[in-house]
Amino acid sequence: MIASRFRRHSHLLAPVVWAAVVLAVTAALWAPSVNDPQLSPFTLTVSDFAALDRGGPIETTMGLLGAVSLVLLMAARERCVPVRGLPSALLALWGVGLLVAAVVPTDPLTVDLSGPAYVHRYASVAAFVALPAAGLLLSRRLRTAPDARGTVRALRVLSWTALAGALVMAYSAGPGGRELIGLVERLLLGCEVAMIGVLGRYVQRRTPRRPALAGRAPLVRAVHADGPVPSR
Repeated sequence: MIASRFRRHSHLLAPVVWAAVVLAVTAALWAPSVNDPQLSPFTLTVSDFAALDRGGPIETTMGLLGAVSLVLLMAARERCVPVRGLPSALLALWGVGLLVAAVVPTDPLTVDLSGPAYVHRYASVAAFVALPAAGLLLSRRLRTAPDARGTVRALRVLSWTALAGALVMAYSAGPGGRELIGLVERLLLGCEVAMIGVLGRYVQRRTPRRPALAGRAPLVRAVHADGPVPSR
């Protein structure tokens, strides 16, 4: 019953995914100015602002994006998109990592982190690395699919850009003294949420609108071919 309801509403998958993407980007860009105009989004991370506004738009959209990503993974497996194996595990790690980071806050505006803050940090790092790795693996698996050329190109560009951003962010968090770490993180997140949108659009194209009618067609043709059934 759950599977049939999921298929019935599968045409809403791409709009829901892109709505989550837009909300996540909007929260990352605009929530900092709402919290405190004096705080710079270029030098503070998204997590810093989320910790200053517990339960606010950043944490909410982070959890929403993680949940939508897990639903997208289920839909991809349902529609035979080649995500099984390592790509599936990486996409699940991305979704779960976002959910954990949304629930477990970091410590705002300090370098002396508590236990929950370390959980938040490593969940975020795992999510940031897992998604572009999954994107590169999927681009290799989809490269022979004739209907996935644009998807493959977009996944490759976004994945490599995100990985480069992750390296720059790691340098900024360490030897770079957190210089422009907020700007780098937002560019990284922009690439990754765009990847979710691209994947959602491709899965949407693989989802038939009305699968039940396809199964009825042979039966209808058979009835017409054999003529009416004689009455008794």
